[in-house]
Amino acid sequence: MAPNDSPDDRLRVFVRVWTDALAYGLTMAVLTGIGALTLGIATGGGLVRAKVLLFAIGWVLLAYAVVRLWPTTPDDVGTPPDGQYGESLPETHDLTRFQAFVRTLPPVRWVRAPPPEKRVTVPGKLLFGGLLILLLSFLMEAVFGVG
Repeated sequence: MAPNDSPDDRLRVFVRVWTDALAYGLTMAVLTGIGALTLGIATGGGLVRAKVLLFAIGWVLLAYAVVRLWPTTPDDVGTPPDGQYGESLPETHDLTRFQAFVRTLPPVRWVRAPPPEKRVTVPGKLLFGGLLILLLSFLMEAVFGVG
């Protein structure tokens, strides 16, 4: 954003960025929850197996996201020369098939996509989705009493 952008413009971009990331994470958590519940019931383990599957999937997804977010060289975390700040990691194409699916769901389809340089990266969204999956597993145990 340019330094002369108004606070309202910055707030709009902030809301668009987090709407995009939250929709991605929630969609991932809901679809994973449905899949784990279906697999848990189909294998005879019921809700307990679904909770354990969500727990395992959440940790695997968190580990994968951390590996994707990890810097590739020590130079990636150092101070950029001459005060120039830019992307330290190579930028990957943001529009995966899953992201395209998420963008067709409300409320994201009603909100203009944030600028590419302001978006949360796909590994960041995976990390957020993994946290939401772990939260779903925790809620199943702590709130709903699934043993």
